[in-house]
Amino acid sequence: MAHWYVMYTKPRLETQAVENLERQNYRVFYPQARVRKRRSTGLAEVVEPLFPRYLFVRLESGVDDFSKLRSTKGCIDLVKFGGKATPVPQALVDLIQSQLADDGLLHLEALNGMPKVGSSMRVADGPFEGLMATIAQHKGADRVLVLLNVLGGERRVVLSATQLQSP
Repeated sequence: MAHWYVMYTKPRLETQAVENLERQNYRVFYPQARVRKRRSTGLAEVVEPLFPRYLFVRLESGVDDFSKLRSTKGCIDLVKFGGKATPVPQALVDLIQSQLADDGLLHLEALNGMPKVGSSMRVADGPFEGLMATIAQHKGADRVLVLLNVLGGERRVVLSATQLQSP
């Protein structure tokens, strides 16, 4: 039975990794978000990875050769726990996919007030809706780096501040 796994990629080479994995007939899910960034010329909408340096690849244990993934251009290796590649729950991938707009992107909007570093917030919408997050760092005018308890450990995720609300 096939499962989704998380692939760790080289910096800013997610697109190259996707192309090379698809060329090898792997099914890949690379969630991206449309975000507003403050530029010297004003606000601009840009497309960024939802999880920089990470993407999802669908593999079947015992059928697919996991070892050749490391030598795929743009890829580093599958994310492992205890030295073993661990599948991602299907529900998590389904949840992210259900949040995609018609253009295949998540649309994250700017927030006027930013939460304080160290504060606990609830994710109000998006793929992690309902989870509690700790604000770790501000990333630009409208995004924050949060710590979420996902996949059996604490994970760093960049979210739009508009996705967060007080608990």
